[in-house]
Amino acid sequence: MSGTGYQFAAETLDLAVKGATAYEREDLVERLTGARHLLSDTSVTVYVVGEFKQGKSSLINGLITAPVCPVDDDIATAVPTKVGYSQQVRAVASYQSATGGESPWTEDVPVGELAAYVTENGNPGNQRRLRSMTVGLDRPLLASGLTLVDTPGVGGLGSVHNAVTIGSLPQAHAVVFVSDASQELTAAEIRFLRTVKELCPTIVVVLTKIDLYPEWKRIRDIDLGHLRRAGLDVDVLAVSSELRNVAANAGDQELNVESGFPPLVQRLQDVVRDAERVALHSVGNHVLSVVGQLEPALRSRAASLTNPARSAALVAELTRAQQRADSLRERSSGWQQILFDGFADITSDIDYDLRQRSREVLHDAEKGIDEGDPAKDWPAFEQWMRQRLAGEALENYGQFARRARELAERVAEQFDLAAQQAVAPAGIAAPVEVIEEIEIDSSFSATPKKLAGGMAAFQKAYGGFMMFTLLTHMAAIALPGPVGVGLGLLMGKSGLGEERKRQLEKRRAGAKTAVRRFVDEFNLQVGKDSRDALRRIQREMRDGYTRRAEELQRSTKEALTAAQKAVTNDEAENDELSRLKSDLDSFAMVRERAREVLSHATDRPAVAAAGRR
Repeated sequence: MSGTGYQFAAETLDLAVKGATAYEREDLVERLTGARHLLSDTSVTVYVVGEFKQGKSSLINGLITAPVCPVDDDIATAVPTKVGYSQQVRAVASYQSATGGESPWTEDVPVGELAAYVTENGNPGNQRRLRSMTVGLDRPLLASGLTLVDTPGVGGLGSVHNAVTIGSLPQAHAVVFVSDASQELTAAEIRFLRTVKELCPTIVVVLTKIDLYPEWKRIRDIDLGHLRRAGLDVDVLAVSSELRNVAANAGDQELNVESGFPPLVQRLQDVVRDAERVALHSVGNHVLSVVGQLEPALRSRAASLTNPARSAALVAELTRAQQRADSLRERSSGWQQILFDGFADITSDIDYDLRQRSREVLHDAEKGIDEGDPAKDWPAFEQWMRQRLAGEALENYGQFARRARELAERVAEQFDLAAQQAVAPAGIAAPVEVIEEIEIDSSFSATPKKLAGGMAAFQKAYGGFMMFTLLTHMAAIALPGPVGVGLGLLMGKSGLGEERKRQLEKRRAGAKTAVRRFVDEFNLQVGKDSRDALRRIQREMRDGYTRRAEELQRSTKEALTAAQKAVTNDEAENDELSRLKSDLDSFAMVRERAREVLSHATDRPAVAAAGRR
C-alpha cells in the first residue's frame, strides 16, 4: 500500500484528536482513536478456495513464482496455508492441544518439509492438532501487504473439516474461486458462490489447467452464462500454472502473457489498492463528522463576540436544533422497538430456515438409505451428509448476515443517518467446524455374520424336509427321498433370502435412527450458536446507536449553552475571540485535509470496476 496516503490520513486523524481533546470531547476522541486501526492494519487477505485437485496450490505457486504450497497427484491440502511477505523465508505451524488442555502455540518448521505438515497425512502425533501454517517469503506481489490463503476443500465441496475456512470469509478482502477447465461449473459450485457473495462481495473465478484442455474457451463462456443467470457479476480469468512456471524459469514474457497470469496479478493488486481506498474513505468520513460536531459551538461563541445582536438569532436556531435533539431522544423507544422487533423476526426466520434445511437433508438422507445398504455405503454416505449440512449452515448464516445489515440500515433511518453511517454488524461466521465434532453411532453398519443367515437357511430346509417326509408318510404316498431333499433345499433358499432382507431392513432402520439423532444434534448446536450470535449483534447495534444518540445530544446541548452564554455577555472578549477564530481556522484546515483524504480514496478505482475485460 502507498505509505504517503496513509501517513497524510494519520496526521489528519491526529489533528482531529488534538482538537477534540482540547474541547474535552472524550467521546469523539474515542471514536477517532478507534478509527486508527484502519490505518495500522496493512494486511490484505485473499482466500483461494475450490474443490480438491482443481489447482489451488499450483495457482498460488504461480502467482508468487515459488514452489511454496505442496503440489502432487496423491496429496491434498488439509489445513489453511497463509502465504505472506517476509524478508527471510520462514514457516510457522500453529497448533492446539487435541484434548483442549493447553493454550494454542506455534512452532517453526522447515520450509522444505511443508508437505509433511499441511497435507492429509501431515498432523504428526495424537496429542496436538495442526490448525494452520504461515509461510513468509520475499516477493514483490506480497510486499504490498497481500496475504494469500491456500485452503482445503470448502463446505459442500470437500471434506467437512476444511469447511472451517468459510467462517473467516467475512474478514477476507477477496475470494479467488478455482475450477479447472475439464468441465463447466456445477450447480453446487454456483450455489456456493452465491452464498460466498453474501459474506465477501469481491470474488474472482479462475479457470485453471487451460494448457491441458483445448476446449477451455467454450467452458469459460458456459461458466459466464451460468454466473450471469445466477445474478453473479463475477469475472472468469483463465490461467495455466504450468506455462507460468516455464515462463518464469525461462524469463519468457510472451509465454507469461499466454499463461493468463498478468490479468490475475493486476486484479489482486487492485484488491490491495481498494483496501487502502476503503480505509482512507472511512477515516475521512470520521474526521468530517467530528469537525462538524465541534464547530457549531465555536462559531456560535465567536459570532456573539463579534456581533452580539446575532446571538438571539443563533439561540433561536440552536433552540430548534435542541428541539430536534429532544425529538430524537423521545424517538429512542421507537428505534429500540424497531431493533427489538427486527431481531425477533430474524431469530424466528433464521431458526425456521435452519430447521427447514435440516429437514430436507434428513428427507434426502432417509431416501438414500432406502436405496442402498448401510453396511456397504455408510462411509461415503456419512461424508456426504456432513458436507451437505456444512453447506446448509453456511447458506443459513449468509441470510443471517444480510438480514442483520438490512435491519441496521432501517434503524439508521430513524436517526436520519445515511446507509454508510449505519452501525454495521460485526463479522458473522457459520460454526461449520462443530459438524465434524458430532459423532454418529455406526455400529448398525457392521456386516452381518454369515453363520446367522446359514442357520436360518438350515432351519428352513430341515423343516421343509421333515414336513414333506411326514406328510407323504401319513398319506401313504411313496415319494422318492431326493424329492423331499429338493423341496427342503428350496425352502432353505427362501429362508436365506428372507433372513437377508430382514437384516437389511434392520440396518436401514438403525441408519435412519442414527441420522435423525445426528440432525437433531446439528440443530441443537448450530441453533445455539445462531441464537448466541443474534444476541451478541443485537447488543452491539443497540450500544452503537445509543452512543450515536448521546453524541448528537451532547454536541447540540453544548452549542446551545455557548450561544445562551454569549447573549448575557455584552463585553467583548478579544483574547477569547482570537483563540476561537484560530481554532475555527484550524478546524477548517482539518476539514480540508479530510476532504483531501476522501478525494485520494475516490481517485483509486474500486475493485468492482477494476480488471474488467
